[in-house]
Amino acid sequence: MLQVILDFGVLKIGQWSLPLRVHAYGLMMVLGFLTGIVLAKWRAKRAGEDAEKAAACCVLSLVGGIVGARAAYVIQHWEDEFAFSPNRLGAVVNITSGGLIYYGGVVLAIVLVVGYLLARRLPVRRYLDFLAISLMVGLAFGRTGCLLNGCCYGGLCRHDWPLAMRFPMYSKPLLKLDGRANPYSRTTEGPTPPYSHHREAGWIRPDPALVDSAGFLIPPRDFDQRQTRIAETSHSLPVQPAQALAIVNALLIAAVLWGFYRLRRREGQVFAAMLVLYSIARFILEGIRDDNPHDLLAGVLTHNQYTSVVTFLAGVLMLAVIWKLPASAGPAAGAHNPPAAAQADAGARRQDARDTGHKRRRGK
Repeated sequence: MLQVILDFGVLKIGQWSLPLRVHAYGLMMVLGFLTGIVLAKWRAKRAGEDAEKAAACCVLSLVGGIVGARAAYVIQHWEDEFAFSPNRLGAVVNITSGGLIYYGGVVLAIVLVVGYLLARRLPVRRYLDFLAISLMVGLAFGRTGCLLNGCCYGGLCRHDWPLAMRFPMYSKPLLKLDGRANPYSRTTEGPTPPYSHHREAGWIRPDPALVDSAGFLIPPRDFDQRQTRIAETSHSLPVQPAQALAIVNALLIAAVLWGFYRLRRREGQVFAAMLVLYSIARFILEGIRDDNPHDLLAGVLTHNQYTSVVTFLAGVLMLAVIWKLPASAGPAAGAHNPPAAAQADAGARRQDARDTGHKRRRGK
């Protein structure tokens, strides 16, 4: 777990303080986006389409994904996280440490991408197939960010389970550049999510040396050497590796879609298959996670499980509709927009034909 990759301290301008940090979650999002856009452009070129238009779709996916995912999270957690914040706007736009709901981002991203493709009169189904694999690869990076951040953690498990994970009480940055002796520096604002969750549930009792007279945890920036040593040995209870399983799941779906791309009978089937596969996997993974209350036997589902059911039905419906459509979504860009050299050559041939026709008519 590594919530902050680099910490350059705090830049103070008058009364304003600007933390200069590189958060692991945000960094993984950037790497996932860059990888996805390179992959989408490569696949577009191989299919004879415009790679730059595929890149534009990726940019729209990023914008729609972040805005939609954040909006869904804010709506769901408004009362407990944002309603009473002294700086609501700042809290709403702060996504450096997580706070995104994937399905909210998917919905808005699809709306923006499909709207762009229709406006540019591009084959929608073909471009969606390009983006499907990139979405899953990008998701793998996003779940890596979750692992480093500590969010989206799994439920309690046995102490002796080989795959059990124990998150530290506080996360330390890889490097700190503000000159403080405290290894937690100024980056640590509170306990990591799994530890905090278990403490609130009464399953963990912090060492008395880390609690003040009012019963609150002492901020890590105020630790002395003894308190620092105690904090470094404090961990959450063992939990299931939900983030690691989500990373493997995203990569496996990407691999399946990659192979299916060669076998598809109609364009659009790869994207529809992604909706079906991911919704099934996400429904199962939600049962492993412990950050949202759920009880399948009692009929209590998480919001993502409800959304997974809707997404599954949408994917099945899309597959059924695609079978009624032509196999191809239309000619490739290379077929109706030949390169400039080819266009010039074709123009020269047409001019030669016209010149020949003029000579014949004059000869008559």
